[in-house]
Amino acid sequence: MTPRSRHVVADGIRTHYLDAGDGPVLLLLHGGEYGAAAELTWSDCIPYWSDRYRVLALDLVGFGRSSKIRDFAGGQRRLMISQVSAVLRTLDVDAVHAVGTSLSARMLLDMAARGTMSWPLRSVVAAGVGLGPPLAAGREVLETFDGTLDGLRPSMAVLFHDPAHRDDEDLLRRRFEIAALPGAWETGAAATVRSPARYGAEGRSQVRPPRRDYGAITLPVQLVRGEHDALVPDDTWRELAARIPGARSCTVPGAGHYPQIERPAEFAAAVSGFLDGAT
Repeated sequence: MTPRSRHVVADGIRTHYLDAGDGPVLLLLHGGEYGAAAELTWSDCIPYWSDRYRVLALDLVGFGRSSKIRDFAGGQRRLMISQVSAVLRTLDVDAVHAVGTSLSARMLLDMAARGTMSWPLRSVVAAGVGLGPPLAAGREVLETFDGTLDGLRPSMAVLFHDPAHRDDEDLLRRRFEIAALPGAWETGAAATVRSPARYGAEGRSQVRPPRRDYGAITLPVQLVRGEHDALVPDDTWRELAARIPGARSCTVPGAGHYPQIERPAEFAAAVSGFLDGAT
């Protein structure tokens, strides 16, 4: 089923999302790199799920075709959480199975670890995330983008392992079209630039390991990692799995940080198998 491209205004934020299928709601959230969007991250997986679920794939605020808004008080995550809550409320959705990758995977796990969740989660699939922060070298490549097509090119080797995707000029240009939308570069750059007066001479934010007690998670959780993920080492991914009671884990062979793009059939099958058990 081809997903429908839609917009909804909820709590003053215009959110773009893809909508396909019918049934229990499967919420899909993308990562946090320049050019990230629902259509690039999930389009190839949605057909595998839309025959059994209503699939909602959102562009988080600041990304894709959603409003370009930045919380300069350091509350961008809170803004995203509020955005998704408002969208689900506006669409009258009261329960979701959620799949997140990289940035959004961390958000989902942190939310599941809290006693009170902002979203009506029933199960969580977290892809491309470990117990510690992403490897510094890869993270620096993703954060260094000058707004040009060639400036985005180095990130392809960080996100993808398979040469068919890593060297795909069409995929690069599609990512660049999203990254070049008005306000996209500015909202992305604001995530890494901080006042030197408050954060030191470099004025850059630091990614720190999560402080959450993931042992408090009671929801069904599946962790997925591409075999050749350049951002998440296998050991820190396994350490995370060991901290979450009952967590299932799955490695997608031949894939990098984004197995849902490089190996959509394998990724979708792994998630479907997990959801069959979770429901």
